Amino acid sequence: MPKMKTHKGAAKRFKVTKKGKIKHYNAGHSHLMSGKSAKRKRKKRHATVLSSSVSGNIALLMGVRTAPPAPTPSQESIRKAQAEAAKAAKETK
Repeated sequence: MPKMKTHKGAAKRFKVTKKGKIKHYNAGHSHLMSGKSAKRKRKKRHATVLSSSVSGNIALLMGVRTAPPAPTPSQESIRKAQAEAAKAAKETK
C-alpha cells in the first residue's frame, strides 16, 4: 500500500501540538487593520486551537492520528500488581 501524502496546503496553515490538538492562526490580520478595534486586533495576534468538529478533517489531510492514546493504568492497579508479584516471589523462596 502506498504511503499517505500530507496535504501541503494544510501543513503550511496548521500545526499539531504535543497533545495532538491542531493549532491555527486567525485570518484577517494582514491589512485593513485601521478599521478594526484594538480588542479584535489583539485577539488575532495569537494562534488558537481548532474546534474538535473541524480538527478531524484537518487531521486527515495532515496524516495525523486523532484517536486518543490508550489509557494508562491507575496507580492502584499498579500497586496491586506489585504486591502480587512480591507475594509470589516470597512463596517461591
